Amino acid sequence: MGPIDKQTLLTTNYLFRDLDPGVVGRIAALGVTRGLSAGEVLFLKGDSGDALYGVLSGRIRISTNTPGGKELIFAIMDPGEVFGEIALLDGMARTADASAIGPSKLLMIHRRDFLDFLEREPRLAIHLLQLVCGRLRHTNELVEDAAFLALPARLAKRLLSLAECHGEPDPRGVRVELRISQNELGQLTGTSRESINKHLQRWRKKGWVALGRNRVMIRNCEALQELVDTELDG
Repeated sequence: MGPIDKQTLLTTNYLFRDLDPGVVGRIAALGVTRGLSAGEVLFLKGDSGDALYGVLSGRIRISTNTPGGKELIFAIMDPGEVFGEIALLDGMARTADASAIGPSKLLMIHRRDFLDFLEREPRLAIHLLQLVCGRLRHTNELVEDAAFLALPARLAKRLLSLAECHGEPDPRGVRVELRISQNELGQLTGTSRESINKHLQRWRKKGWVALGRNRVMIRNCEALQELVDTELDG
């Protein structure tokens, strides 16, 4: 997705899109923009949670480091997505790191302004609860996948998820513009770049995927889904 303006970001994000346009406009008026260069850190785990962020352009990586020093990526935020809501609501420390994958522009709404507005809009509080619950479900799913799914099924499930969220229709399949390295894809699935490459190359030979520079073309979604289903049923 290309760059968007802050009004579009809020009206298309499910956290705000069901609200009255006038309410969304007032929320947008609370925000300021902030630019990040490639690789720049927005915040670190443990930093004070003082703002909600939305991606206007670029991409933001949400991650954390394991005790062994390995980075684990929770999510890649694209234009139109909102993050930082947990610390925004409870005012406690950030639960993960956030950094720019490339040059990025963010909408930033400060906690003090947002909470003042939230007291006057109870419907917005319901939306926030839904978002927090959705993020919790996603985290639980990642933990379960790491515990119960073998790497091939874990990777297939991640690719299908990326296709659903970021894929573009193509006559040959679903084009998934990862724009991240195989090392980062490995971090999303909790394994090494070498292991990711081995399985992608195997699937390429089977005709399930086609590979390009920082790009994966899924040619057989059904085969990947069957791999996941077989693992879950087993």
